[in-house]
Amino acid sequence: MSISLTSCGNDDNNQDEDVFAACCSGEPAFGPDVDNLDQSEGEIVVDNLFTPNNDAFNDRLQIENIEFYSNHIVTIYNNEDEVVFESNDYGSDLNELFPNVPYGEFGVEGMPDGTYKYKVIVENEQTFSKSGFFCLFTNNPVIEQNFAECEPLQQGEFDPILTGL
Repeated sequence: MSISLTSCGNDDNNQDEDVFAACCSGEPAFGPDVDNLDQSEGEIVVDNLFTPNNDAFNDRLQIENIEFYSNHIVTIYNNEDEVVFESNDYGSDLNELFPNVPYGEFGVEGMPDGTYKYKVIVENEQTFSKSGFFCLFTNNPVIEQNFAECEPLQQGEFDPILTGL
């Protein structure tokens, strides 16, 4: 039996680290979630996998129904808990969607493939606070990656990177 782990990072000291290990865990990233919010406008759902490679399929992190809750803050962290994105008007335009940096020849500039953390707060942390993990996957450099624990595509959706077509 042979096991091979691949890392997308450039750190030669961590070659065996799986940068996608936690991305679809469903666990909170920053303590227990708090939900004292009337979500009658729709449940706030953060996608756990997206493929920002500028092919028009799943290129931005989707947060369903966030537009119905005007008093919100969305914060995205890298795997070192550094803030890489923050918005209090998520989804209102392309600058208010993650990632909001240019696409380069090899994916999103300055955003390596791997696991990121998010935190969504509506009104305040006692009203609604949700955190978790998601995968940013551009498949550059090309690696074989299994996202079986994720629910990457809803019925009827298509993404060439995830479907292999």
